[in-house]
Amino acid sequence: NFGNWQQMVGDQTGDDVFSGQDTGAQNSQDIISVEINSFLAQGKHTSCVHCRKFSSTDLSSLVEHGRTCPSMARPHAFKYRYVCYLCTTFSSHVVCNLRVHIGAHFNVKPFACERCDFRSTRNHRLKQHRERVHGMMM
Repeated sequence: NFGNWQQMVGDQTGDDVFSGQDTGAQNSQDIISVEINSFLAQGKHTSCVHCRKFSSTDLSSLVEHGRTCPSMARPHAFKYRYVCYLCTTFSSHVVCNLRVHIGAHFNVKPFACERCDFRSTRNHRLKQHRERVHGMMM
């Protein structure tokens, strides 16, 4: 039915997702963004290791700087659009990967196991942990 087809949208994995269905991906990014911004609001940040001029307490500004800093080496500019402002080893074409990576610099691990003290930067790693360590199938 054409009407049902119009209600469907494709996600980044190529799987079909019905409109309004929550995949958890955006919620994960929201959680990470809130955690990082909370951390940065405490004044815990450093200047850009590439240009030594930029510093911010706002994640959106940090991400934008990672895309536009003229001092950052970009050997594969089209493949790796976003570069970390805190180190020289990370680059990605996907902005959410940069957000998670910046969070890792600050030890932001918003995904916690309810059965032990395991914490993770990514929700899928928490799910893997639950399955492997606690035998919980999600």
